[in-house]
Amino acid sequence: MRFHRVWRLVPLVALAATGGCFATRGDVRIVQSDVLALRTEVLRQQQQHQETLTQTMRLLQVASDSLSRVGARTVSIQGDVRGEMRAIREQLLQVQTLLGQSQATIGRLRAELEARNNAPVPMQPAGPPTGGPPNASGTSSGTRNPPPAAVPVDSAAMTPTGPGPNQLFTNGMDQLNRGSTSTARTLFQELITTYPTSDYVPDAQYWIAESLAKENNLAAADAAYAAVVSAHPTSAKAPTALYKRAQLLLRQNNSAQAKQLFEQVIAKYPRSNEAALAEETLKTLR
Repeated sequence: MRFHRVWRLVPLVALAATGGCFATRGDVRIVQSDVLALRTEVLRQQQQHQETLTQTMRLLQVASDSLSRVGARTVSIQGDVRGEMRAIREQLLQVQTLLGQSQATIGRLRAELEARNNAPVPMQPAGPPTGGPPNASGTSSGTRNPPPAAVPVDSAAMTPTGPGPNQLFTNGMDQLNRGSTSTARTLFQELITTYPTSDYVPDAQYWIAESLAKENNLAAADAAYAAVVSAHPTSAKAPTALYKRAQLLLRQNNSAQAKQLFEQVIAKYPRSNEAALAEETLKTLR
């Protein structure tokens, strides 16, 4: 009986085993299907990422090409600007040369006029005889007055005692260009003392300061530059003198006071070339 019972259980065990085997294979198919779907999704996402990357690279290439064109255009513009600035500088040099020639010509003409004014005045000729109309014999019908004698002219009273302001300034510049700073300074000082109202006085005072700066007498040069600014604040040399004072202070490593003078140049003479130079110098000092 027991043996028969065992044989009866065998089909049941076989059936259970077969059922268990079938369930495991189904699960495997489900997992395989899920894995395949996951792989498909991953491949799709990778393809999308690849397309996005390709598009991004294309946009970056376009941007790079645009930047290259902008850079090339910028370089071209900078070259054009440099060329135009060079042409402007050359024109300014030509204008300065022409102005220098004109000033030299004016100086020579003024020197000639001063030389003529300094020349002695000749004796005045006697006046014509007075009397009635001449008669047939060629003599006057009335009483003839004796011809007046020649009147001497006091040439010492009418002739200047020395050279004029133009000659003094021209001679002073000649001496300064030759390196004779002391002689040039003497001539400039004589101009200031003898002709205090002359248009050459501000320039003479400025070149006195320049002569002292050439001798490396910085304290005296600073005082002479300051005299230009204080005595002739509206002259063309005033901003230059003030700027030169600031430069002298920089040479003495006194940057604090130099900054103050540079700022004064900008404040007092904002449209001058020295103001632009002062602004550039201040940028390097800050």
